[in-house]
Amino acid sequence: MKPFQKITEVLEIMKQVAKQILLVGVVIGGFLLLWEIPHYESNALSHKDRVLQLGTNLPSYEIQTFLKHITTRLPRYREEFQQAEKNTGIPWILLASMSYQESKWNRHAISPTGVRGLMMLTRSTAADLGIQNRLDPKKSIAGGAQYLSHLYNRVSDTVERPDRMFLALAAYNVGIGHIKDAQLLAGRLGKNSSQWDDLKDVLPLLAKKKYYQDLPHRYARGWEPVQYVKRIRAYRKILDQVVKQQEKSQQVEI
Repeated sequence: MKPFQKITEVLEIMKQVAKQILLVGVVIGGFLLLWEIPHYESNALSHKDRVLQLGTNLPSYEIQTFLKHITTRLPRYREEFQQAEKNTGIPWILLASMSYQESKWNRHAISPTGVRGLMMLTRSTAADLGIQNRLDPKKSIAGGAQYLSHLYNRVSDTVERPDRMFLALAAYNVGIGHIKDAQLLAGRLGKNSSQWDDLKDVLPLLAKKKYYQDLPHRYARGWEPVQYVKRIRAYRKILDQVVKQQEKSQQVEI
């Protein structure tokens, strides 16, 4: 074989080896990139972004809107929620989360059924509470908190916390009578009438004639209070994290 041919073959072999090395490098680089991106994103997340990872099961766009409203709407009413906590003992963050579920913190909110205001009080409930203007934020928050406290006290003492508050929240949505019906039905079905985890499976049955026809308060859209409580708990979880972070930031500044 001529020297020139040997050199050509060696160069060709070196070229092929170089291609293999380059290919291996690209593959390794790709794996490293895929490994680093999640870690980089995790390290780069702002507090609000980390809140999205709390596992609330809310759609991301709803969480983003909620976070925006925490900044733009909640400050107008925060003192009123805190005052309501002093008056009733119900945590203001829970009251604020409940109000957001009711009205999205829109003081002018009105539903097709006639409930209105930040806490979406019915006309009859407002009258019982001595409230004439349901669109007054201060009166709406105070009244809603007072009414929730009333419902909490109507739940049997045998129901322990936090289940007792979950039942009170559900009663705010669907009425205490239907909650008691659900407890009655839970007993018939061999479920625990004092635990929310069991009652949230029973409540939707109140919409089926097979189950509601011999209950005292008959038909109810039982799936609604289940979703109602679920969403309030999700909002509360997010708001609690945001408030804690705000308090830490204030302490650092001081």
